[in-house]
Amino acid sequence: MEQSKVNTNWPNALRWFVSQNLHSFTPWHLLDNATEFEFAAEAFEREDVKGRKVFVFASRQDNDDFAGIEIVDGKFTNKVIYFHPVFSNGSSDKSWDIVSALYEDVFEFMANQIIADMKDWALTEDAADI
Repeated sequence: MEQSKVNTNWPNALRWFVSQNLHSFTPWHLLDNATEFEFAAEAFEREDVKGRKVFVFASRQDNDDFAGIEIVDGKFTNKVIYFHPVFSNGSSDKSWDIVSALYEDVFEFMANQIIADMKDWALTEDAADI
């Protein structure tokens, strides 16, 4: 991502990755542009049982898993919310919690979720197939 398109309000940990153009962590992908995952953020806002908001920065390519920075009172926090929306059309009854895990920051999410998922894929997929 071009440095001029990196939002200075994002947590430094997220800016660290996107400023270095680190996007592909198969099976995960980090955003290439700020609006790439708006549809997932809208689904989260509709479906989250706690009514939170997120800025989505990561998507898992083989399912509908996403990760976003929690937004509180219009400001970005460091907290990462890992979630799986159902993409309901209209209002959701919010009968189940779409949040899979919470992480202190982007580095904790990368270390505990993305790296673990990469390792799982590396055990079954040849690197030449990526």
